Amino acid sequence: MIPLQSRIPALRTRRAGVFVCALAWFVAASCSSDPRSMLGSDDDLISSKPGDISEDTLDAFGDTVLVYGTPLASDSVLELGRVSGYERTMVMQVAFDGAAGDAAKTVQTAFLRLTASDVDGVFPARFYSLTEPYAQGDSIPSLDTLAVIVDPTSGSPNRNMQTVPRDYALPPALVQGWIRDQIARTAIAVVYNDAATDRIATFKSFENPGASPQLVVNFVGGTTSFYDVEDDATVFRPTTTTPNLVASDGFVRRVYFRIPLDQLEDEAAIHNARVRLHIVPGSVLGGNGNLIVFIPVSPDVTSEEFLSGQLVTAPSFQASSEFIEFGMTNAIALILVGTLENNGVTVRFDAENSELRQVEFYGSSAPDSLRPRIFITSSTPADFDP
Repeated sequence: MIPLQSRIPALRTRRAGVFVCALAWFVAASCSSDPRSMLGSDDDLISSKPGDISEDTLDAFGDTVLVYGTPLASDSVLELGRVSGYERTMVMQVAFDGAAGDAAKTVQTAFLRLTASDVDGVFPARFYSLTEPYAQGDSIPSLDTLAVIVDPTSGSPNRNMQTVPRDYALPPALVQGWIRDQIARTAIAVVYNDAATDRIATFKSFENPGASPQLVVNFVGGTTSFYDVEDDATVFRPTTTTPNLVASDGFVRRVYFRIPLDQLEDEAAIHNARVRLHIVPGSVLGGNGNLIVFIPVSPDVTSEEFLSGQLVTAPSFQASSEFIEFGMTNAIALILVGTLENNGVTVRFDAENSELRQVEFYGSSAPDSLRPRIFITSSTPADFDP
């Protein structure tokens, strides 16, 4: 969980010049390199030369995209197909509870039962055994396949996914090995197998009691057992690459960049700071454009502590937006006083793993006017007379 950031005054009391600068603004409507003057009443003995105001534009650096292989695992449907630049694969893990009672039986036929939700026509697909089991919430960085699961009826690896029939034959020897725990009980992946057509079919997931995926096993002697799929998910994979910075959900990606605060004047006091990221036209998918911006606990992208940190803000955008802009005045002030580590900035979608959505931002290799920028207004300390 990302803790909320305590709000602090934008003008830091760490430097005496900041408070004097604020007084000078109030009295003279200016805070610049003015001549020395008395501030306050005629009886005051305090005089100073206010600090210099600076408007700095900093380029973000070290900008990158970090990919997390967490699929959508809580939707009411599983998706198969390809559209909007993403391929969809269904992943299912059969629960073999009670399999010990069937271990002495011989499998005659077996089927994976999938109930259609929205299937228009026939969808070519292949079944694969994955190298690992799948449990709800697991990451699937890549679809590591152990072997294709051939249709024992046709002898072909190719399948046709459709509304009816809803039973898809599995090799009896494979299912026999699963039941007797002689073959690793890894997950099953149903992969779309049509390179020419973009479309989507949906099947009911584990979240549909009575219509969720099942393994149906018929034994020699006339008995039948039903093994439920206990965990399932839709794995999204982009079909293209881009040099831009991408934040996405479904296929989870986060944007990360650093701010070169060492380019500010020594002891600069922060009055205002904001970040602007330009959106690539036509790159927005999904209707929920709510983001989370935070500073990670650790700058090590491989560390568990990198995944959470100090909340900065929660900006949003529309598909028609040219850019997003969010304030970082308090966060940068905290970094400069040493309260918060300068571990970079992460931008991700709010409520990750809820739907397919994305936005692309121009990175530091883009034309000058489109690069990620940080705009900072700061001042140097005031010069007090002794």
